[in-house]
Amino acid sequence: MNITYCDRYVQIELLKNTRLLDKVLEYAQKHFSKHYRLSSSLLILDDGERFKKDYLINWTYHATLQAEKESSKLLPSPESGSNALNANGIEEEAAQKPSELERILRHSHLPIRIKITNPNTMLKKVKVHIHLSSLGQVILRLEENDRVARRYIHALFGDKIVYEVENEFCINAAGYSESMWESVIGLISSRVIHNVALEFEYQKADSGDTFLTREEYLLRKCYSELNVDYNEPLEIVKKQYVKLAKIFHPDNALDKDAQTQEFYQDRFKKISQAYKTIKNAKQHKRATA
Repeated sequence: MNITYCDRYVQIELLKNTRLLDKVLEYAQKHFSKHYRLSSSLLILDDGERFKKDYLINWTYHATLQAEKESSKLLPSPESGSNALNANGIEEEAAQKPSELERILRHSHLPIRIKITNPNTMLKKVKVHIHLSSLGQVILRLEENDRVARRYIHALFGDKIVYEVENEFCINAAGYSESMWESVIGLISSRVIHNVALEFEYQKADSGDTFLTREEYLLRKCYSELNVDYNEPLEIVKKQYVKLAKIFHPDNALDKDAQTQEFYQDRFKKISQAYKTIKNAKQHKRATA
């Protein structure tokens, strides 16, 4: 199931021949006077019964949360108890970040479209690239923005998420062993949540990386510092540098504790130096080519 909205309607996607769809259709036919059944959808046009629409949206939204909670229960726990993955991560994430549901409810004055989808045709694939940073962090990048994928990541990692920007998540890996991360990655590599098939891709370092000069090793660390693949074009590196610089600029931590301020200052200094090193290396390579 998926809930989205645009400037014309709120859309709720439901699987054909499911109990939830039957309940939603029954509720709509019973409580909305202006509803119209089409071949693969149901339109609810009532604009004077907004509280009923709010109830319907809340109901279907939390039905999704409960299903995702059940999907995340099979995940292993890390070695450190203080860093345990939160089995109730979805509920806490919804409590701490209710903005998604609030945004949808702000559009409940619009018509509601119940889209009835066939299980054999609705599966959507979303790739998630995984990068182990040299900073004790795990970077997850979605190839495209997807609500179900984002919420599933929040369910898995909860407050271990250091930052979330655009389609990228930075996870604090302190206290987690690499073998533990690999077991998690292997477990969730083919997870199917509702109509979304999440494909987690994890690339280990090439075996050839063992034979590097000191300059090559330091340069690769700079790419890792910026969380980009080695030898990416300068425009890609610059874009990533600007994004990280905006996140970790020391001014963004002025209202935080001293330890956090120090972290921001150190991170900003490192990413600035990494970008400068990569830029100089590429300019030198062009000059000597």
